[in-house]
Amino acid sequence: MLEKIKEIFASEGICNVGMISIDECSIINERILPDFARSALMFTIPYRSFLKPAADGFSEYARIYDYHKYASALYERIIPRITASLAVRVSGFCDHSPINEKTAAAKCGLGVIGRNSLFIDKKYGSFVFLGSLMCSAESELPARDIEYCIDCGKCVSACPAKAIGKRGIDPSVCLSAISQKKNKSEEEKDALRRNGIIWGCDICQSVCPYNETAEVSPIPYFSETRITSIDKEFIESLSDEEFKKYAFSYKGRKIVLDNIDIQHLPLD
Repeated sequence: MLEKIKEIFASEGICNVGMISIDECSIINERILPDFARSALMFTIPYRSFLKPAADGFSEYARIYDYHKYASALYERIIPRITASLAVRVSGFCDHSPINEKTAAAKCGLGVIGRNSLFIDKKYGSFVFLGSLMCSAESELPARDIEYCIDCGKCVSACPAKAIGKRGIDPSVCLSAISQKKNKSEEEKDALRRNGIIWGCDICQSVCPYNETAEVSPIPYFSETRITSIDKEFIESLSDEEFKKYAFSYKGRKIVLDNIDIQHLPLD
């Protein structure tokens, strides 16, 4: 069964797919877990379409159309094919999932968990999103032990906010998290200004050795919607409908524009 499912995913440019028993998953939201779920089909969605990073203060994930919309459209295409081919029940999730997708993907052997808490794909590095399908079929494979990165410490040393500790990311000081806050202290504004951060942060990913040889995504959705350079004029020019297509839209346009203006404030 898994091989047939892999074929269906491969037709969409997704080649890293695994399966795990629901009993091996960490349930984090039982309310949305389908009662038919006996297994989880885990997969990675590579989104980086250019190896050279942009230098305008926007994270790579933010310069493409929102991946949740990609996942929704993907499920509309593949779930009917899976259910018709295999006579199973399936329900799709991405990010807002009933299970911990990161540990489930690791137990499927799809990659390792980094010191910076990001999931690292074997082929595409950490520039991936995770998706999951709850399935009525039993898993064909045993769960694997969770593997972690080589712990080289490069992400820890590179993080200007010192947000990466032994237990992952401290969101209270992470620059990516701070960039998404509505109300920021003067110290937080200075941190964004000093490091040229407007929305999201890829500093820890940029130094990760797993990303040095990682390939770019073969999925057109990401390469075709990627904005090479984002500035205030671009943000202001977007219609409300177009603005909502990007990941930075979920907190509203004002926060994004304020963050751009922060870059021109004097440093303390």
